[in-house]
Amino acid sequence: MRSTRLLVACLAAAGACASQNPNQPPQQRQLAQAVAPPTRLRPPETLSESAKAILKARMASHTHDMADLVSAIMLLHYPQIREDAVRIAGDASLSRPLSQDATELNAALPEKFFLYQDALRLEAKTLAEAAGRENPFDVADSYGRLSQVCVRCHATYRGPR
Repeated sequence: MRSTRLLVACLAAAGACASQNPNQPPQQRQLAQAVAPPTRLRPPETLSESAKAILKARMASHTHDMADLVSAIMLLHYPQIREDAVRIAGDASLSRPLSQDATELNAALPEKFFLYQDALRLEAKTLAEAAGRENPFDVADSYGRLSQVCVRCHATYRGPR
């Protein structure tokens, strides 16, 4: 019985080896999947042209802030991490429309945008607190959650570039 199992296992392994293309690394399929553009479940949500223009200007500043933050994190420069995170939290400040007389920008932005903004503000504050404790693992975890918010918002409102 044991020799039968061993024979079956050897035959299965031989069949698997024989089926691979000798000129391709065994991870070729995983590599192709990793570098392929992701499949979107749905197209990006559209925003009005005025909202896009205002957000584009804000995102230029946000891009600079995030680049500074990543540099500070890589160097574990805690005071700079804290300062950058506090600035990012403060910059996430577009207000929800309070009445029917809302500005064109706020009227053009859906509630989901404001939920992302709230999450960004919360995660940036959490990152600032982690930097204050000077704990690199807390900083890494907090930055991971902050960047997830960014990527999710961009995935919702930006198409591939």
